[in-house]
Amino acid sequence: MQETFGLSIRTPNQDIFSGEVQGLKISTEGSDMEIFANHASVTASILFTPVIITTDKEEEFIARNGLFLFDNDSNKATILALNCEKKSEISHQTVKEYLEFIETQLAEGKDLSDFQVLYLKGEKLAVEQQMEGMEEK
Repeated sequence: MQETFGLSIRTPNQDIFSGEVQGLKISTEGSDMEIFANHASVTASILFTPVIITTDKEEEFIARNGLFLFDNDSNKATILALNCEKKSEISHQTVKEYLEFIETQLAEGKDLSDFQVLYLKGEKLAVEQQMEGMEEK
């Protein structure tokens, strides 16, 4: 039997996933990673990434804007993201409406700080990638 490790995926609003997994595939700002039990400790930022979890089956989530951490001492991984949803539950219409909201905010630009503009540009890129992924399905 393959060794497992603990995984927790959290957003500010809820715990998305918590349990033992056999493997995890994730793309970070530094590289694409495949994580198994007893992986070296790592901390990385994520902008937009599919998160593929292997248990007795595969589950796919989409995470945006956050951190990925693996602690070798405790053999646990954590994903802290501003947004994370099961890929199968994401509505194309909702994603399209969110993209339109971002584009409107950037076009109007009133009362936005440099940080907010930068954040919205990153969010726009992530949502566009998400829509591309949904259209490929």
